Amino acid sequence: MRVYNVLHRKKEEFIPLEKNTVKMYVCGMTTNGLVHLGHARQAITFDMIYKYLKLKGYTVKYVSNYTDIDDRLITQAKQLNISPLKLADERIEKINKTWKNLDVLEPDFRPRVTKCIPEIIKFIYDLITKGYAYETPDGDVYFDVKKFPAYGSLSNRKIDELMDSVRIENASNKHDNLDFALWKHTENDEFGFDSPWGQGRPGWHIECSTMIKTYLGDQIDIHGGGKDLIFPHHENEIAQSYCENGCDLAKYWLHNGLITINGQKMSKSLGNFMLADEVLENYDSEVIRYAILVNHYTSTQDLGNEALKNAEKSLYYFYNSLSTLENYEANDMLVDKFYESMDDDFNSAKVIADLFVEFTNYAKTKSEKVAGAIVNSLPLVQQILGILKHEPKQFINNVQQKYLKILNITEKEIEEIINTRLEAKKQKNYILADSLRNNLDNRGIMLKDTKDGTIWDIKQLY
Repeated sequence: MRVYNVLHRKKEEFIPLEKNTVKMYVCGMTTNGLVHLGHARQAITFDMIYKYLKLKGYTVKYVSNYTDIDDRLITQAKQLNISPLKLADERIEKINKTWKNLDVLEPDFRPRVTKCIPEIIKFIYDLITKGYAYETPDGDVYFDVKKFPAYGSLSNRKIDELMDSVRIENASNKHDNLDFALWKHTENDEFGFDSPWGQGRPGWHIECSTMIKTYLGDQIDIHGGGKDLIFPHHENEIAQSYCENGCDLAKYWLHNGLITINGQKMSKSLGNFMLADEVLENYDSEVIRYAILVNHYTSTQDLGNEALKNAEKSLYYFYNSLSTLENYEANDMLVDKFYESMDDDFNSAKVIADLFVEFTNYAKTKSEKVAGAIVNSLPLVQQILGILKHEPKQFINNVQQKYLKILNITEKEIEEIINTRLEAKKQKNYILADSLRNNLDNRGIMLKDTKDGTIWDIKQLY
């Protein structure tokens, strides 16, 4: 199996640190909001990777955290007149329901920052003791970036170059503008925790390094997250963890690509901010998973309305094909291709493309061998990608009923028109029969005459 290691910017053979055991950490959500499609892409990507590693026979220790305290969450809690921890609890409950609805497995551990404060304080104290961090008169603690010469290795930039792109924090007591906060002091009326440096809260970057050390040890196999986390978050994790532990934090760094919505960067200001729960009101969870996994996880992808509609159309096509499968000859042709693709940096896009080719072949040939290849590969596709798990007729009906509401026409009305058209054809009134067909066509309903009678379908799904 080969994976693309961002640290070395190339594909590498995957060899765990410990035989048959994989330790994987993926940066989780901050609970100042609910799951949007960017979060969903990351969660579904690493859910697929987690499931595939287990399928390959590895014992996987998978950790993904919740940052359950930060400045925005505290501000929101004040506005709602509740404690930040209570608001975080409420958000996490909703977020967990969303993961379940997206068929995302729970990690083996889901630590929360506020439950790891003693470990975070010890980590920071160690860095100060070793000379890699310093306290300011205000009670802040910063990591001294110049003390770690390898800084910038993950983002492939030198310290001088990073100076041009880093967001300068307004802090007069920093030794250097690149230095980042390990502990931030709070005023008396702010939410905070006691520490050797006074009341405060941990910096964002130290949280993940501490939770990795606490739950997985000094060094892990896979560290994952979105590409937006490469700098500064993951760069900072590497620096502080190496200085604390004396070894590389992770052997392989995997990053999923970012998303756009209808061609634009997703943001609240543009009004294109799409929450996963809102999308789930209009689409089956398999549609979201398909829309994400039909692209390679490292690519930038659009997850706007058009992409979701196309994903639904594709699944509709697959399920219609599955409903026609009858006799088949068992073979492992697609199973072998599945493993080949997934062993090549978890290439779900290739898995789906191969599946599409065979569904198309079956539609043309009705080959029992092709049908057998599809049937034999289904359990793997269902288990790892989380698609094609429904009973075909049920999925087809659900999509049809959704579109009938949009088109403002009922199934009963369609059947009545079909029967009227059938009667017109019996009476050789072809002008009326064509008029009835055209009427349905204009309303978004297509008809197909078969030896077993006339069937209808939704035009937009083709």
